Amino acid sequence: MFNNKLYEGIYYSRFVASWYNAGGESINGVERVNKRGEPTKLVRGREVFKNWLRTLIINDKPIPEEVINEIAEFGANGKLELETSARAFLYEREAA
Repeated sequence: MFNNKLYEGIYYSRFVASWYNAGGESINGVERVNKRGEPTKLVRGREVFKNWLRTLIINDKPIPEEVINEIAEFGANGKLELETSARAFLYEREAA
């Protein structure tokens, strides 16, 4: 599993969950097709997420860039293990 760190008393997973709950796009980017019909992968999702984190003021100070990078990395990689587990659980329940 992954290490869910805290920043100013807020778990990294809370930032990620808030992003997705508000309708934020995938932190890993979104699969798209260019004008020639060739598949591309946008890395834009991570930058948009990081730009949102840069707007937050926690305990009267902005989140340091190092922490923003850690939260973005956590959101892009750490959550995948939980998503896989959740998906398996939900599909098992539907099949039963």
